[in-house]
Amino acid sequence: MNILEIKNLSTEYYRNKSVIYALRGVSLDIAEGETLAVVGESGCGKSTLAMSILRLIFPGQGKITSGEILYDGKNILTLDDNELRSLRGDGISIVFQDPFSSLNPVLTIKEQVTEAVSAHFPAMTKTASANNAAVALKEVMFDDVERILSSYPHQLSGGQRQRIALAAAIINRPRLLIADEPTTALDVTIQKEVMDLMDKLKKELSLTLLLITHNFLLAKQRSGRIAVMYAGKIVELNTTENIFTNPLHPYTKALIACVPKLLTSSEPRALTGQPPDLLSLCPGCSFYPRCPQAMDICRREAPGEYAVAGAKVRCFLYSHN
Repeated sequence: MNILEIKNLSTEYYRNKSVIYALRGVSLDIAEGETLAVVGESGCGKSTLAMSILRLIFPGQGKITSGEILYDGKNILTLDDNELRSLRGDGISIVFQDPFSSLNPVLTIKEQVTEAVSAHFPAMTKTASANNAAVALKEVMFDDVERILSSYPHQLSGGQRQRIALAAAIINRPRLLIADEPTTALDVTIQKEVMDLMDKLKKELSLTLLLITHNFLLAKQRSGRIAVMYAGKIVELNTTENIFTNPLHPYTKALIACVPKLLTSSEPRALTGQPPDLLSLCPGCSFYPRCPQAMDICRREAPGEYAVAGAKVRCFLYSHN
């Protein structure tokens, strides 16, 4: 059963008089209880996808121009303000990639974590909200709860701030958790602790996890399926096992070739070229200038989505399958 279905979603941003085509016809299903990773280089549209799901694209800066986002069969794009407010943090929660920016520097942790409860349960007493906050902090592995609740973000480490953001995200028991680059700016040891904690909470709270990351190894270790994004489109959607044993899209192959491999003498190969400028996209395949398998048709036309052995891939190499 799918908890979320995204159909032909397009999102634009505006800069001066120019249009940035951040998402271009994205379609994606997320089954209840799974962990799905969205990977790709910076600027490919991963975070815009997360912001679009929660309708956090602000008027004047950009807008969702087409598509549907179905949560339990109901289109998020048609919800009124009250319904949307109820959905955010209750049905779907998000952990942003930089907790130091997403946490308010002038409010205590207690004020910020309890705010998530008060917004959805305004009749709850302050004592009850504080108790819920304490429980959430214990769930994200804090022992000295009272000290943490009275602290400000700058008094905590990066790993602690990320766990605070996670506590605020799960406090109302959402069904779907979006983790947008949850290990950014954390050292390797703390990255593992944060991801182990997410896996633990996913199991204990029966969460569905949408993991957004540029770290292909992290996606390999933590997800069951991977959606590879490039220039605002999903160019390959496959099981994690198949992505690493039999990648289909040339971009997927290039990303995997960049990943360092332990216990082998082979060195990672850098992906040549730069991602395309979303202000001036070419009429054909966006990956054409960097693709070692490019054909003449790739320059003229954008490939459709082709089904290959249970996977989906946007590449003319599979147009006759």
